[in-house]
Amino acid sequence: MLIPFHSPDASDSTWVRPLLQSEGLALCDYSFPVLFCWKDAYGFQYAPLGKRLLVRLTSSLGHSYLWPAGEGDPTPALDALTQDARAEGQPLRLIALTLYHKNWLEDHYPGRFCFEEARDGFDYLYSVDRLADLPGKKLHAKRNHIHRLDEACPGWTWAPLTQADIPACLAMDAAWHQDALTRETVRGLSTLDDEHRALVLALEHLPALGLEGIVLRWQDTLLGFTLGAPLTETIFDVHFERARGEIQGAYPAVNRSFARYIRQKYPHIRYLDREDDMGLPGLRKAKLSYAPDYLQVNFSAVECRAP
Repeated sequence: MLIPFHSPDASDSTWVRPLLQSEGLALCDYSFPVLFCWKDAYGFQYAPLGKRLLVRLTSSLGHSYLWPAGEGDPTPALDALTQDARAEGQPLRLIALTLYHKNWLEDHYPGRFCFEEARDGFDYLYSVDRLADLPGKKLHAKRNHIHRLDEACPGWTWAPLTQADIPACLAMDAAWHQDALTRETVRGLSTLDDEHRALVLALEHLPALGLEGIVLRWQDTLLGFTLGAPLTETIFDVHFERARGEIQGAYPAVNRSFARYIRQKYPHIRYLDREDDMGLPGLRKAKLSYAPDYLQVNFSAVECRAP
């Protein structure tokens, strides 16, 4: 069977999002904004099969596939992915698997897959209340940073991000990108370019992607902004964040303000998913500094024998 894979389009949100959300997967990989905004970086393609979504991506290892999110028996979807991999002369390689899906594969296909824990892809999840209030000794330094912002930029404010804010946000990201190209070469130029393109797509397709966010301002100066979207009934995914790094406290203030915005608007949301660290030491250190409530473990699987 030839699967009619195609590249994500913003208009697909109306049928893709329900399939992704029906399974309640607490991993950012199963977010429509991720599939759309990072489509060029990872070669995301997808197609529906019954009540499930087949997602393929391209890497240095060849084609990989996400778990076919949706409803009903996943076996037909997994069979279709297997056939697609076979057509490319490759074993079936699945990524971003939860522990539940790992166990399901082991139960239904014993000995077929070899599994590996994907630490670089673990999502960091934080209690909304903890990020909104920054209580206790572990987060004392974050409160101090915000105090420095209070002193340097008295009367700074935050507000929901609107269409009118987009030009300023695009300009901030462009400046951030240029600075990062000279300052963070360890990440690689392609990674920074991918992130820049992804954020531009997000800002240009804000309503279609179901994204919302806040902006942080002092007088006429944009200090920072952030964007996200609901992932599950109790988890909100923080997709992008930018701030004036030279202004102490700007990043923690954006983080805290967005948590307060989510708590006020979505009282049923319990956690903010600040996504993975991609294996970057600096990013891992920054995410751990907020003392995550838990890390969402995920696995990759590759066929080590044919079914």
